[in-house]
Amino acid sequence: MVLEKITNVTLRQKVYEQLRAKILGAELLPGEIISLRGLADKFGVSILPVREAVWQLESEKIVVVESNKRIQVNHLTSEDFKEVLNLRLLLESEAVDKACRLRPAKAIPRVERILAAMEKHVGVNHKAYIKKNDEFHKTIYTYANSPLLIDLIQQLLARVNPYIYLYAIDKRDLTNALQCHHDMLTGFTNGDSKATIEALHRDLKGAATFILPQLEIEDEKRVN
Repeated sequence: MVLEKITNVTLRQKVYEQLRAKILGAELLPGEIISLRGLADKFGVSILPVREAVWQLESEKIVVVESNKRIQVNHLTSEDFKEVLNLRLLLESEAVDKACRLRPAKAIPRVERILAAMEKHVGVNHKAYIKKNDEFHKTIYTYANSPLLIDLIQQLLARVNPYIYLYAIDKRDLTNALQCHHDMLTGFTNGDSKATIEALHRDLKGAATFILPQLEIEDEKRVN
């Protein structure tokens, strides 16, 4: 895992943003052990801003701090995942609806370029594909002009993205996933929030069909 050195005065926020970005990009996976000292050394900062950033991530239930101060990306149960999915459908639909109404003309070529870059990573680089997928969605949502809404969506994504990498990318037919994104782009271009939301729902629910069965298997293992 490569982490950039941080020298800015807003250390806690910078550490928090980089850690969340690593989790969003599936560079830190559920069950992977990290330590405060190890993170501090990699970031080139003291332990204090790392500890504060981890506390924030723990409050968002993105990581869990164990009694021995080891840190893990939080595991989701199948019920957790269902709840996150329902919240994503609600919040991301709201973001899409606003974005379709408010977006400027310059938004279209920007989103087109991201989708083209995303397609290049299919079957080549799964983590790069996930990052471009996130960028595609976040760019559209940004035009909703609702920073708090975007932040809530990002918190939810940080909880599920590692599972998309673990269970959906290899098994899912990305031809269908990409079609959902092309349909989102078409709806977004036409200012058609209903069509864009419908494509969004197909995308999120399509990934869930691969993730949920695996989480149910993990649930069974924990019980037994």
